[in-house]
Amino acid sequence: MDRNELERWFRENPPETRVDVGELLDRCEAAARRHAREDAWLAAKRWALGRARRWEAGWSPPASEHFVAIEVCHEMAWELAHHEPVVEEGDGEHLAGGPVIEALSPEAWRKIRSWVVGLAAEEEHATWSEVVRFTDRRARGLIREAGLTRDVGWDSEHRYSAIAAHVARLLAHDYSVRAHPR
Repeated sequence: MDRNELERWFRENPPETRVDVGELLDRCEAAARRHAREDAWLAAKRWALGRARRWEAGWSPPASEHFVAIEVCHEMAWELAHHEPVVEEGDGEHLAGGPVIEALSPEAWRKIRSWVVGLAAEEEHATWSEVVRFTDRRARGLIREAGLTRDVGWDSEHRYSAIAAHVARLLAHDYSVRAHPR
């Protein structure tokens, strides 16, 4: 059901409470899109933190921070591209927000829920593509901002796995910031 069909349905079945249906649908759409964007960035954050934990647990040979940052960003972008989360039908309540649901009868909410989930799925897919592109391009910025060097040493800070975990945590922070823009 698209927005026009929903508006038509509401004209035929007006809400029990005095609510502006157009405003309600606008708010519902904005909330669904905002929550879907946030959920996508936070899913990427969870993925990055999981990768950081796996890298921390392993031993590896020495490597330069510069090299590892480029490789990890590219590798994580590839992995993220193949692990896109899916918006489920049961996510509708979370996506629309409580005030929208409270303003509707159970029957009206059932009509809107699939529309909300569809909107969120579109937004999440677009955001996930943005996450993948951002991750793939982020290495140079991380190298500059975090002062990652080309130095290689035998100490524990210059192991590939330690650097990869550090880069993954930096990416997780970036994802968190993008999940909650100001």
